[in-house]
Amino acid sequence: MDVRRLMYRWSTLITLVVLLTLLFGGVLWGYKIITAKAPGPDPVECETFRMTELEPEAVTVNVYNGGTKRGLARRVGAKLDKAGFTVNTVANKDAKVLTVLIVGASPEDPEVQLVSRFFTDPQIEGDGRIDHSVDIIVGSSFDEKESYVEEPELTIALPSGSICLPGPTETPSPSAPISGATPSTEPT
Repeated sequence: MDVRRLMYRWSTLITLVVLLTLLFGGVLWGYKIITAKAPGPDPVECETFRMTELEPEAVTVNVYNGGTKRGLARRVGAKLDKAGFTVNTVANKDAKVLTVLIVGASPEDPEVQLVSRFFTDPQIEGDGRIDHSVDIIVGSSFDEKESYVEEPELTIALPSGSICLPGPTETPSPSAPISGATPSTEPT
């Protein structure tokens, strides 16, 4: 009789340990799933266009307010839109920027250089993005009278005769097609 009671107690203990292990593993798995970063949309690759000059209409910009001035990104976006840039997004962003930060695929890329001509003394960074859009982040010290170039040169020559820019989006855009640009089928 004592052996049966002893085996009963051991089997109860083993069952309890197995169930607690499964419970603990399930909690860890659930926590890992809940706290995992949600996958974002797949980045849209750029499309190669043949053109000899880059104009604002061909450049897609996103304007973000990284400061405390209410409506600053909206006003900057409206000014860029008036200059002919394709303004995709206007929003707030948690970023510590004093005046203006321009972020694109590379600081040397023509689309980044074209946007930078619009502002006085911008910070320019590259992040390797594949869609070749340009982010403009304006901060609290952005002076709406002093931070713009009065008459910027708004074209850049493209010696290679082609450029990689954001391709067409799934939703129709009210803007006109890029003038003088034809999609290239040649690899670059």
